[in-house]
Amino acid sequence: MNMASLNTPIPVDDGFNEYESALKCQNSTTSKVWEKMAKLERWSIYKKNYKFDADECRRTICTFLVFGKHSFRTVEEPGFRYMMRIASPNFKNTSRFTAAKDVLMYYAKERNRVKEELTKAPGLICLTFDNWNSEHTNDEYICITSHWIDKDWKLHKRIRRFRALFPPYDGLNIADELVLCLSQWGIDKKIFSITLDNASYSDIMVSCLKNLFRANRAILCDGVLFQVRCCAHILNLMVKAGLELVDDVVGKIQNGIKYIKKLRIRRKRFYDVADKSFHMNVTKKLHQDVCMSWNSTYLKLESSLYYKYVLDYWGQQDKVYQIFTLSNEEWRNVAILCKFLKVFYDVICVFSGSNYPTANYFRGVWKVHKVLLDMFKGLYSFLTPMVKQMQKKFSKYWDEYSWILSCAAILNPCYKLNYVQYCFTTIYGIHASNFVETILSNLRLLFDEYVRKSKSTSSSLAESSNVLDKDPVNYSLHQRNVNSVDFGGGFDESDDYKQYLNESSTKSEKSQLDIYLEEPELELNSQIDVLDYWRKSSV
Repeated sequence: MNMASLNTPIPVDDGFNEYESALKCQNSTTSKVWEKMAKLERWSIYKKNYKFDADECRRTICTFLVFGKHSFRTVEEPGFRYMMRIASPNFKNTSRFTAAKDVLMYYAKERNRVKEELTKAPGLICLTFDNWNSEHTNDEYICITSHWIDKDWKLHKRIRRFRALFPPYDGLNIADELVLCLSQWGIDKKIFSITLDNASYSDIMVSCLKNLFRANRAILCDGVLFQVRCCAHILNLMVKAGLELVDDVVGKIQNGIKYIKKLRIRRKRFYDVADKSFHMNVTKKLHQDVCMSWNSTYLKLESSLYYKYVLDYWGQQDKVYQIFTLSNEEWRNVAILCKFLKVFYDVICVFSGSNYPTANYFRGVWKVHKVLLDMFKGLYSFLTPMVKQMQKKFSKYWDEYSWILSCAAILNPCYKLNYVQYCFTTIYGIHASNFVETILSNLRLLFDEYVRKSKSTSSSLAESSNVLDKDPVNYSLHQRNVNSVDFGGGFDESDDYKQYLNESSTKSEKSQLDIYLEEPELELNSQIDVLDYWRKSSV
């Protein structure tokens, strides 16, 4: 060993060399087009016109604390204050108490803004109601969420109340809590429906709410549409009940994945084999079950099918894992089960989205019904007990709420009446027309209810703005148009005659609903925004 090698400094293995080389690679791939671009002066202009706004700065800090779920003590940390001082020399330090007070103040402002937005909403508001029990504290919690469409035909979703309940946990107590929430937000006379799970108290709670809203004349169609069962909840119950009957195969896969992922070195070796020996993309990982979530079971089966050959190879190499290996027949059943569950998984993903109008729900629910009917015919015997169990739970939901989903689907210009009729024909055959006629008559009743409500609203506004005073003579003259009255006997009846013709023609005219149904449907799979379609149609 020579002296030069002894004097050479030993490189420090702290990852910085890799970081520097990554930066060089990143810079080397930068396009030379940027060298030709002219430098923008907008930022320099902004800096010249910049004026520090203390209120806006405090509001932004509140947003930072809430979005990041940071502690109020963050504003007192030296690092935070140093950062803010560098960003703006005019920034004044605030305490955690001031930050907490600011957050509550801005929350109150935002709450009032949303309350005003709800009051001004042109249509009715739908509610979803969730409750659950905490395993740690044994407390009951409720979450009330409102869904509405604003004047620009945009769908909104806001949590109105999230809090712990006080005993007793019965329908009357929970109904009182819900009514209090609606009154505080000023929407107790603007509710269209409420979506619930199948909790034991739901029927009593809904009965109390219906009676209250009927007394206030704040319910449509005498409450027929008021209660809606949560379809996502029904599907979850169905799939969980069905999966219990095929637990032997699913359990072997679950225990095998647990064994592989238990040790880090074993997990690394598994993915190395998949990468080097089977040339697979190992960014897709093996999934394990999550308690209370069947979605994870589907993802677990899907990932195990992806790594099928690797898992079979692992069983040949690892004697302990051999008890978890699946036969060819079991792998075939897993593939069929995974394909079957994918229908439910896709539908649940649609239901879980907050920006999907209910006009899109019918298609997914119909697909579930169709798949259950097809599987019930016994093509795959190992699934028959599972399908029977699932169909038993689904049939009750379909019988009660298929017509509500159908009415919403008809208002989708891609579906309309023909698609709904097609779906019912695939299920009921020659008897489908009876179901479709019932759905159409219910839709007309709902449409007529909205027409009556619209006329009563417009007439009350007209009366309040047009009546000059309480004198009946002046009022009647105003109603008949004073300019057309001639006390000498020359009465001009042209205006009255035109009004008579208009009223006569409207009685024989087709309604807007009939005109809409007679128009041709749009392409079935066209990516159309249903709310945007109706916004343009309402102009």
